[in-house]
Amino acid sequence: MTKVVLKGVFQITQWDETAYAEHEDGTKQTIANIKQTYSGDITGSADIRYVMSYQQDTTAVFTGLEELNITTPEITGRIIFQHNGTFVTGVAQSEFHIIAGSGTENLTEYIGQGEFTSTENGQAEYVITLNIAS
Repeated sequence: MTKVVLKGVFQITQWDETAYAEHEDGTKQTIANIKQTYSGDITGSADIRYVMSYQQDTTAVFTGLEELNITTPEITGRIIFQHNGTFVTGVAQSEFHIIAGSGTENLTEYIGQGEFTSTENGQAEYVITLNIAS
């Protein structure tokens, strides 16, 4: 199996979040529609939809789908990630995996996973590991 590790930063460029349930104890559930750009080992842009649950202690958990369009010449195409993450003490973290069969163009044979940790100013550091399925 051929393995490729990609690292870099993404920048959130748009965040639209709407609560669909708010409770007397201060908890709430929301849907967030997000756009972001990628730099580093890959160049691209993404559209994401998270379903989020905020707790009383200002932490949150989220899950969602990300459609990443990669325009790096060696790796071009679209893949879909499935995220499971948390927001604790001002830091968002997520582990995600590629949905099998979601790749297009140069990404049709890839499976893999990744993670991100937010830094500041709407940025996060990512690591994505791609494997060519055998």
